[in-house]
Amino acid sequence: LAAPLQARWAKKSKRKKKPKREDRTEEQKAACAGARTDRIFDNIMEPETPFHMSRVIRKHLRGLMADGRQNIRRKKDLGRYTHYRVLRIAGLTHDYPSENTDRRGFLTPLTELQDGATLPRSINHRRFNYPHTLSYKVYWGPPTVQDEPNEYEGSMVGCTVAVRLCDLPLTQRQKERLVDLVGMERICEKTGVLTLKADYFPERNHNAALLGDMLEQLMREAMRADDPVPAVIE
Repeated sequence: LAAPLQARWAKKSKRKKKPKREDRTEEQKAACAGARTDRIFDNIMEPETPFHMSRVIRKHLRGLMADGRQNIRRKKDLGRYTHYRVLRIAGLTHDYPSENTDRRGFLTPLTELQDGATLPRSINHRRFNYPHTLSYKVYWGPPTVQDEPNEYEGSMVGCTVAVRLCDLPLTQRQKERLVDLVGMERICEKTGVLTLKADYFPERNHNAALLGDMLEQLMREAMRADDPVPAVIE
């Protein structure tokens, strides 16, 4: 009897595992070419500064809008843009090609704070040169999938900044102007401590960044109290 024909295909070889980065010798590390890619878990003990994060965001946005060599559009970016075009054809978006309104330079109160903020260049630089404290709550317990596992203790993403009025580099008139801006309910009469809270975003870093922008804007407005008032010509 003739045996049935059998088609034997070449067996695919498994992809070889790359050696771990820690297992390489010093000579291999020195001879390694190419730039070292940043990994997320490398920033656990040394977090990125707001300046570095804003620079990465601007680089990514520039790659999405640019053409040629700087183009870094990904498959999901193209899919998102295709979905947007479909919604735009259906009239489900808020921008219209025939709209005559010039929206260049349009700012929301939040983006206006971000544009006027002065961020530190690195972790060795300070954003504010006067003493201040930033406090927040952290959930301490077993792993959980709940967004607010300890909701009875208050928000776990909100932040609070406190600063004494006597530590601020302001004159007496500027301090009075600052009190008028924030209100007496945010200042302790016994200690003279100004307290600001932010719990608007679901991420703690966003709330902390908003507090820094708010405090910087308040200081800028308070310093205008000593500016000469322009004379009114009748």
